[in-house]
Amino acid sequence: MIFLYHGIVPDSAPPELWSAGQALPFANFKSHILSLARRFCIVPLEQLLENSQSKRPNTKLLSITFDDGLETTFRQVNSFLGEQNVPATFFVTTDHLEHGRLLWFSYLNALCYETTYESVNVSGDIFPLRTVSQRKLVRRKLSKLARASGDPSQFSNKLKESYPLPNEVTVRYEGMNYEQLKTVGRSTLIEIGSHTLTHPYLSQKSKSEQAREVIESKNLLSELTGKAIRYFAYPGGDYNRDTLQLVKEAGYEAAFATIPLRIGSASEFEIERVGVYSPSLIKLNLKAIGITKLARRVGLRIG
Repeated sequence: MIFLYHGIVPDSAPPELWSAGQALPFANFKSHILSLARRFCIVPLEQLLENSQSKRPNTKLLSITFDDGLETTFRQVNSFLGEQNVPATFFVTTDHLEHGRLLWFSYLNALCYETTYESVNVSGDIFPLRTVSQRKLVRRKLSKLARASGDPSQFSNKLKESYPLPNEVTVRYEGMNYEQLKTVGRSTLIEIGSHTLTHPYLSQKSKSEQAREVIESKNLLSELTGKAIRYFAYPGGDYNRDTLQLVKEAGYEAAFATIPLRIGSASEFEIERVGVYSPSLIKLNLKAIGITKLARRVGLRIG
């Protein structure tokens, strides 16, 4: 089993900054890992993938992955993972390496949850941001509009022109920096994988645009870490047959989704993961015993 986390935030972060999104407070993440370590052997992806090919796979092996490559997440978990000797793979989106550049969804998070503005105007529609419930609702609506636009990054950049955010806000949403990636390059516990350049919905991109996302991110991460980039994760779990071909041709050894589409002939490029979005240990344990896979088999799209 492979667990997927996204953001890990400081315990002091207001609940609205994580409860409506894909982030967890560090204390909850720590509880998760300690609980899982009592029941499973947490291993690198390489070992888990090798085990899956054996005639009698060990069902007590588990791997931990993180998507997006958020600086705050790495800063929160790196020391703890080292102390516990827990390996993990970080799938990093490279366009938000330093320089204050935010991924499109990170900008939407900051815009909606940081109370910089009381409302936003999108194509003549006014979205109020005065209350927590309004901010959560607007965040969901903007995400849908971004995807429907066909280019979430362009959608976000256009909003930025009207609603810029101060540096003291954006710094909390930035990606891992160059020094952190170089540090990871010396690590025996942390591995870096690619998560594209800009975190697009790949199926909305042309084949040539997908190729740039798949190949250039791999090359940059390899240069920064000094290591081969063996694994790829599809942003938002979205891909098509062109993506599968490009990932294979780029030299990746495996690629990871959340709910695989099963549209290719090579299963190693459509590997299933189980997303962790709740601080609840009860929900975590249910996922650990396979409730998510069971639900998916009967047609429920559980992340």
